Amino acid sequence: MSVIDKLIQIANAEVGYLEKSSNSQLDSKTANAGTANYTKYWRDIKPEYQGQPWCACFVTWCFTKAFGKDNAQKLLKHYPYVYCPTMASLFTLNANPTVGDIVIFKHNGTFTHTGIVTGVNGDYFTTIEGNTNGGSTIIANGGGVCRKSYYNSNLPGTKFCTPDWSIVEESEDLTMTQYNELKSLIEKQSAEIADLKNINQQLVNVVQTTMVYDFNDDNMPSWARPAVQAAMDCGAVQGDEQGRLGLSYKDLRAICREYRCGLYNK
Repeated sequence: MSVIDKLIQIANAEVGYLEKSSNSQLDSKTANAGTANYTKYWRDIKPEYQGQPWCACFVTWCFTKAFGKDNAQKLLKHYPYVYCPTMASLFTLNANPTVGDIVIFKHNGTFTHTGIVTGVNGDYFTTIEGNTNGGSTIIANGGGVCRKSYYNSNLPGTKFCTPDWSIVEESEDLTMTQYNELKSLIEKQSAEIADLKNINQQLVNVVQTTMVYDFNDDNMPSWARPAVQAAMDCGAVQGDEQGRLGLSYKDLRAICREYRCGLYNK
């Protein structure tokens, strides 16, 4: 996922959020809906501004959620972004959008509304905006988070600010480096585990082919002891003059099969 995709994914998850009538149930998308400009975005970014228009705060919230406060401040060139004209004074203002841009809409000679550009197709572009509604025009105080679409040629004065994505792309590269290192470590450990399993199987094979069980004691596998004892009790298995049984692993398996078949029942 690119850093721009990450930002858009976070903004997209907020679509449908409605501002609240009071400072209550701020985390619910639809509960306590009203027109008083109370939102979780102000709570998280600048709580003393609760009740104020929040389109720019929404943009700040998305950047902070995606990249952390320090990186958001670098990407936005200040923190928090809560006033559209401030953004216009800090960025080179582009006439045409690119995906991931911050759009600042101009109305009556003033930048009054903002959002995040999510798609561009020639003159046509799409956005996700806070404090708007689903109408086809610029809505600077509409009450919710919505997807919008426009034709740039119909918006004289509207401009686009492109963050310096290298600020977070570098940190993403570092994360990828750490990921690759971790992946290599896991692969190395997996190979070591496979080697250990192979060695263990070799040891099992040695035990099964060379181990001799002379007595029905703790050296004999617990699963074989009842069968061996039954075989000894009925005389099917007998030790030598020193009482040694001389049983191999295969002998134990065979005695267990015979025991389960009832051959040693008295």
